[in-house]
Amino acid sequence: MAKKKTLPKTLKQKAVSLFSSEEEEYKYYLKEYREKYLPPEYNQLELLDELLNPEIDHYMSITSRGDGKSFNYISALGYLSSMMEQFTGICLIVRHFTLQDKMRELVEEILQTTGWCDYKNDYTYRANSDYIIVTIKEKDVFLITDLNNAPDLKQSSAVLRNFGITLYDEFLTLTDDYVPNEYDKMRTIFKSIDRIKDRPYIKIPKCIYLANPVNFDSPLLPALKIYNNLQTQEINTINQYRNVLLELRRNDNRNEGKNTRAFPDPNDSDVTGELDFSNYLLVNEQQYYQIFNGAKSVKIKLNEGKMLHLISKNDIMILSIEQSDKQEQYCIELQDETDTCQFLSDKFYKQNFVKKYEKGFFKFKDSFSKSYINRDTNLMMINLFKLIPKSKINTTDDTYEKVIKDNFLKQLAKKYEWED
Repeated sequence: MAKKKTLPKTLKQKAVSLFSSEEEEYKYYLKEYREKYLPPEYNQLELLDELLNPEIDHYMSITSRGDGKSFNYISALGYLSSMMEQFTGICLIVRHFTLQDKMRELVEEILQTTGWCDYKNDYTYRANSDYIIVTIKEKDVFLITDLNNAPDLKQSSAVLRNFGITLYDEFLTLTDDYVPNEYDKMRTIFKSIDRIKDRPYIKIPKCIYLANPVNFDSPLLPALKIYNNLQTQEINTINQYRNVLLELRRNDNRNEGKNTRAFPDPNDSDVTGELDFSNYLLVNEQQYYQIFNGAKSVKIKLNEGKMLHLISKNDIMILSIEQSDKQEQYCIELQDETDTCQFLSDKFYKQNFVKKYEKGFFKFKDSFSKSYINRDTNLMMINLFKLIPKSKINTTDDTYEKVIKDNFLKQLAKKYEWED
């Protein structure tokens, strides 16, 4: 691609005065990027049309593989930050320290391929043990760091606060690849960034998540209460749920160039762009709340800030994995035992209790809960029947509070401020 001719800095500053508002300037440069650097067959970055929307904190794009979302979202955000002097930098999140250099190499490939900056003269980077900073035209545009380094990054908030947009690429991955306490680490990084009030353009920090439709195992999905929407939203649409903007898309233009004949699979999510759902043993929201009201309730504290929640009524038992609400009656770790939370010793485990799951005895609130429990044999061996006699009964007020918590978490979820 031809390199962009940029105005001298003094002329560029004068040109900014031609815009009547930050929004007008933002839309101008976003349109310019699309027209000059974004081929029509690739993802058109529609989530960025709402980046200045103060009601949205989380932007999630789950699309078929190869539609250019990683390349072009990073490129477009870098372009916007480079062209607008007061526009925030971008924090690029990877899972492991070893991937930081891979992300830097992707940024270098983007700059050399698109040519929207003078790569040889405008690009530099510097690195330390915590992060890599990419500088373009003397401005720090990208900060690259990893989730595992989240606790140490709290000491670098003076730097991180200048990177108000967090982009987490490949946030859905294979089950064994997720980082322990991934949700808490993401939240820690976010808090280190959220140190500037009323930022130019975006006003508040923003989180962008990009992925192919791999599975439901990301701990971010239950935190953002997005499961039912993933199951019901139609492909090739963008919808807003509370403070989350969700895009589900199948890129037919890119699929045409793939050799799907070699390893045929009509349900290949990389091609269809759709997550592989099985509604077997799942209940919908309406069914769940009908059972919840007046049901017996058992909560078991798990690791990583989660809990196993059982509700039981009229011989129907529904299980869910949720964020801990500090109201658990039981725990699986001795160190978590308190006067009101009993440790589950060996007598509460029964090896053949797993057969109850194999026979479909329990239903599940969502796919995440189903997959989380079914891959943990120790959880499946807990004899839940022993816990029910000491269970609490959910009142109408409890049900109302539960609905409010599940459906109107805007203020709490807005900045990852759930209590630990």
